[in-house]
Amino acid sequence: MNRVALKMLVGDRAKYLALVIGLSFAVLLITQQASIFLGLVLRGTGFLQNISQPDLWVADPSTRYIGEIRPLADAQLQRVRAVEGVLWAEPFFTARAPVELMDGEFKTVQLQGISRSTLVGQPPQITAGRIEDLRIPGAVIVEETSREKLNDVQIGETLKLNDRRAIVVGYARARLGFESNAVIYTTYEQALNFVPTGRNNLTYMLVKCKPGYDVTTVQARINQMESLGAFTGDELRWRTIWFILLDTGIGINFAITVTLGFIVGLVVSAAIFYQFTLENLGQFAVLKAMGATRWTLVKMILLQALLVGLIGYGIGVGAAGVFSWFGREPGAELSTHYPWQLMVGSLVATLVCIAVGSLLSLRRVLTLEPAIVFK
Repeated sequence: MNRVALKMLVGDRAKYLALVIGLSFAVLLITQQASIFLGLVLRGTGFLQNISQPDLWVADPSTRYIGEIRPLADAQLQRVRAVEGVLWAEPFFTARAPVELMDGEFKTVQLQGISRSTLVGQPPQITAGRIEDLRIPGAVIVEETSREKLNDVQIGETLKLNDRRAIVVGYARARLGFESNAVIYTTYEQALNFVPTGRNNLTYMLVKCKPGYDVTTVQARINQMESLGAFTGDELRWRTIWFILLDTGIGINFAITVTLGFIVGLVVSAAIFYQFTLENLGQFAVLKAMGATRWTLVKMILLQALLVGLIGYGIGVGAAGVFSWFGREPGAELSTHYPWQLMVGSLVATLVCIAVGSLLSLRRVLTLEPAIVFK
C-alpha cells in the first residue's frame, strides 16, 4: 500500500508540486525570519565577539547590556590587578565619535581603545600593516569593511577624529556592532585623547585568571569590591541578548513576524494537503471498497504527509541558506545565524503544520463511505 500511496501523491504532478512549493515557502518564511532575528541579536553583542583573551569582563555591576556603559575610575584597575588569582587586568575603552572625512562629510565611528603595552583587546585579524604601529602617536587601524564608509581611506592618510588628527596605519578584520558604525582601533591612551570622557575613563577591564585558579572564585572576589561587577563573556552576552529581547521592540516585532510565518505555513500546508485528499477521495473509496482497513488508510496518509513535509523542509531550509550567502560578505548589513536549534525548531514547525493538515484529511477519509465510488 505504501507504493500506492506514493503513486497517488506524485501521480498528479501539478498538485504535488503545489503542495511541495506551498510548504517550502512556509518553511522559508519561518526559518529566514528566525535566522535574521538571531543574527541581529548576535550582532548586538558587538565587540564582545572580537575579544577572546580575557576570562572576565569587569564593569559597573548594574550593566544591563554591553553597550550600556558607566565608566570606571582608572584607579580601579590597580585594585583588580591586586586581587588574588588575577594574572593580568588591562583597560578597554569604547565610545562613539564623529570623524570628518576628506570631502568634508562626517560619519560616526565606534572607537576601540586597547592596552598600549600588551595590545589585549586587539582585533581578531590584521589584514594590512602591523598592530604594533598603533603605538605611533595618533595612529589608528580601520576595520576592513569600514573603509567604504570612510571614503575608502588608505594607509598613510589622515582622518579628523573628533577634531583631532588620526593617521591610518593598517586595516583589520572584526565584527561590527549593532549600529553598523565603522570601527576604528587605537590605544587606550590615544582613545582618551580622541574622546575625552571626564574623571572616569575605563569602559571595561579585561581580566585573565592565573593558571590553576578557578574563574568563578576570582569572579566572586572581584564582585565583593565596591562598584565593580565581573562577568564572564557568556554572562555578558546573555545579558545583552535578554536586554534586546525584553527591553527593546526588536524581540516582539520579530516574534510577531515568525509567528505569522508559522500561521501562514500552517494554513497553507493544511489547506493544500486537505484539498489534495479531497481530490483523491475516489481512490480512497475504491481502496476501502476493496477491503483496506482504517489503519492502512491512516498509514497511507501519514506517509504522504511525512514525505511532502520532509521535501518541503529541505527545499525551504535550502532556500533560506541561499539567502544567508548575502550576509557572509564582509561588511554585509544582512546578518543571519543558523544554530542547530533553529534547524530542529523549523523541522518541528514543519511537522506540526503537516500534522494538522493530515488530521483534517484523516477525518475526511475515515468517515468516507465506499459507496460513493459507485455514484
